[in-house]
Amino acid sequence: MLSGGKLSGTNFFVRRPEIDSNALPDRTIMLFQKDTSLAVPVNQAGAAIWAMCDGAHTINQMVDKLIEIYDEDRGRIEDDARAFLCEMVQLGLVDPGLDRC
Repeated sequence: MLSGGKLSGTNFFVRRPEIDSNALPDRTIMLFQKDTSLAVPVNQAGAAIWAMCDGAHTINQMVDKLIEIYDEDRGRIEDDARAFLCEMVQLGLVDPGLDRC
């Protein structure tokens, strides 16, 4: 749910099945929406979040996993993850399990 314009830590997200995800050698990915020809380059952290958009991970769980990977402040990781997920929802690449952005 959105609270003050932000996603709740209990939101779940699901990748839209019509979105192609192409892994690149540097562990980034390129997302491609065929019907609109939208191509979105995604960095390594975004690729990790994208992989967790399986309907089984909340934002809080995603952040916990990202903290294990990246040596960064939890607040920063959480803010970045929320911003990324909100953008993915707005672009129509991910469906939220709860309210939309």
